Amino acid sequence: MQMICFLAIIGLTLVIRLFPRLISKRELGVDHWFWKSYVETYRRDRKFPPSLPQYVLDEHQWYPPVFPLLLARIPESLFDRFCHTFSVLIDGLRLILLLGVASWLSQGSVYAIVAAGLVYATVPILNTYNIQLNPRGLGALFLDGLMALWLWLFQFNGPVWIWVGIILLSGLILLTHKMTTQIFWFLCLGAGILTGDWRFLAMIPVSVLAALLLSKGFYWNVMRAHWDIVSFWHRNWRWLQAHPVKESPIYGDPGYETPTKFYRKGLTGNVKHIVSLFALNPMAWSLLGFLAVLFFRSLRLEAAESFFLWSALLTILFVLLTAFVNVFKGLGAAYLYLYNISFPVAVLWGLTLSRNKADAVGWLLFGAGLGSCLLALYFFYRKIIRSKTLAADVHLEAVFADLKQAPKGVVLCLPQQWYDVIAYKTDQSVLYGGHGYGFKRLEPLFPRFLLSVGDIVRKYHVRYIVALDGYLPSHFIEEIPYNLIKEYGPYRIYEIS
Repeated sequence: MQMICFLAIIGLTLVIRLFPRLISKRELGVDHWFWKSYVETYRRDRKFPPSLPQYVLDEHQWYPPVFPLLLARIPESLFDRFCHTFSVLIDGLRLILLLGVASWLSQGSVYAIVAAGLVYATVPILNTYNIQLNPRGLGALFLDGLMALWLWLFQFNGPVWIWVGIILLSGLILLTHKMTTQIFWFLCLGAGILTGDWRFLAMIPVSVLAALLLSKGFYWNVMRAHWDIVSFWHRNWRWLQAHPVKESPIYGDPGYETPTKFYRKGLTGNVKHIVSLFALNPMAWSLLGFLAVLFFRSLRLEAAESFFLWSALLTILFVLLTAFVNVFKGLGAAYLYLYNISFPVAVLWGLTLSRNKADAVGWLLFGAGLGSCLLALYFFYRKIIRSKTLAADVHLEAVFADLKQAPKGVVLCLPQQWYDVIAYKTDQSVLYGGHGYGFKRLEPLFPRFLLSVGDIVRKYHVRYIVALDGYLPSHFIEEIPYNLIKEYGPYRIYEIS
């Protein structure tokens, strides 16, 4: 029965994860194309880190190396054919680990396995993010594995050699993903303060030493790049996801605020955060409601449940800090940390429901959370079908074909989601960066324009501007020194002589 449940949950998860690709019939994602460029360039030149001169504003490709080097070990034919599914496969490894942990801690309870699996399968943040190549899932897998080892060591008196695995995974986290590194260090800090156990605090410097040894010193460059991006967003968090022209101090209206901007002002911004944080992981919040009911009834949690509860609470605290406290906002968009909370939340749902099978309130909250997940997925699927920037339609593919045949020159993209795919598909240089090290170069143009379009064209030798019709204000278009406009559906190519 357990094996049937395992296979059914894995099959359901794969169907849900691959469904966006099936309904779009187009290539999805933004980061996907950068990673294809990175891996293919490294495979061709055998130089690490690879040089990607098509990104005009990048200084060095000092990104955590584990994910792209792992991809580079995959045979070229398999990589080309199945690259869109690799993030889903990594996510599948997280699911297998989750189901194994849920089975172990519940003594094989079918309730625990099914509940934990359903939570993990339907959480929106996992489905929305894993449509593209990205290292977040691999970093999360390492963190989940480290937490399982922590649990074994501290709650079940595991053998001393477990520290070898913990230290190894801590170094791999740092060498895989920067935001996962941040939540890992916060968990170490929080656990050290809550328990008074110095070993949790020691994991922070130990993880750095492990990363330096594993990378033969390259992690020093990753640390510099990590500080580069954090300090950049500390200066610019107010304009995360802002319209680069309409909120520019040169072209923007002082009273204008991009509707889709992440940190909107006032009550509107706070309400938006609350709604998005709930929508991207409803099961986390419904779980807190169920646990509150259990505490009100004076029902005690088992040791493993307490372990995952505190890890979930610390992650939620970090989410709230990065969403609402200014000094933490440079650490990244808060909702992305809900990606990491999926593992402890799913385990907790499985364990608490299996121990409280007859609790009507628990099943009601579980059903409400599950229904909210499915509703959020519906809106995500609808967005995929309608979006002009999430995937390339036939008209945008025509833009790519035109630029590929055009004389070489620097391309400016508005909106900016097209930079990576244009760099990959057209062999043109793009006025973008921000992948490794060099955010000082990027700052005059991102997240908002601090230069006039004329100065941008002259300083960076821009030859093409690719824009979505209606995206740019008329007074900006009037300043573009173009001599030719090409139209492909709703897209425009402004060619500058």
